[in-house]
This record gives sequence, C-alpha cells and structure tokens, in this order.
Amino acid sequence: MISLLLVLTAGPAIPQDRATLQSCEMTPTGWVCHYQMPSVTVQGVASGTVVLSRPPAAPPPSPVPEISTAEADRRARLIARCADASWLSLCLPGDRREARVLQEAATARAALRGEVTRLLSENRCDDAVRAALSGSDLGLATEARAFCRPVAAPDTVAREIAGNGPPASS
Repeated sequence: MISLLLVLTAGPAIPQDRATLQSCEMTPTGWVCHYQMPSVTVQGVASGTVVLSRPPAAPPPSPVPEISTAEADRRARLIARCADASWLSLCLPGDRREARVLQEAATARAALRGEVTRLLSENRCDDAVRAALSGSDLGLATEARAFCRPVAAPDTVAREIAGNGPPASS
C-alpha cells in the first residue's frame, strides 16, 4: 500500500480536471484518503436541474525564455565533464543523465542548423524556413527568413526615406 501511495504522489502530473490526492491515513477500519476536487461552477436552470460547468481554461503557456549565458556555460561544462565520462569521474548519476539529454539536444540542434544552412545555400528559402519550423526552432526560422529577405540598395533606401519612392527602372 505504501508503494501505491508513493506512485500516486510521485507519478506524472494529473490533469487539472481530476481530483488530486491530498493525504492518506491508516485507521482501524482501513485507509482513509482525502482528495481535493477541481473547482466547478454550479448553475441553476429554469427546470430546477443543476448543470456543472468547468472553470475557464488556463491561458496557454508562455514561450520558453532564452537561457542566460551563465546557464549556457553551466550546461556546456556539464556536457564536457559528464556526458561521456567513465564511472571513475566525479559525476552523479543525475548529472550524467542531464548531460546526455543536453548533449542529444545540442546534437539535434546542430543537425537542424546544418540542414537549414544547406537549404539556404541551395537558395531554397521556403524549405529552409519550413525545416526550421518543423524542428521547433522559431529563432532559426526567423534567422532563415531574415537571410532570405532581399536587401535593398543603399540609394533605394535613401530615396524611399526622402519620399521619392523606388528608382525608375530603365
């Protein structure tokens, strides 16, 4: 029974529309567990029946912020020290697992960047942006789109700023 409780408390996150386990205790008649119920709104209707409705949905998660340079340095040191280390190294098992996960992610990012660069070198801008987006790298897609944007000549930019419009074609 204790292992069941450990699994319930340490298991994956339970969706918010279910009851969550708060505590359990052993009584002379057996186990008694207390749960927290999700919030609901009770609305009455004309016929006297009760309708339960869910609370408003939570806002979508915000985008993942860029990591700081200190965190990037820590990750690089962890990968270098623990990703391919032997059992004699001073790395904890959790550090080894994290280093391997970070190394796999870095390898995948490098492969994606290489693929996008190859597509850009072949002047296939739309495919490069599409590849970056399918790899879930919005920053790389933005870089690819900016790279593909035509660059105006300096005299054209100066004329547009002055209000004379683009140069007449000859």
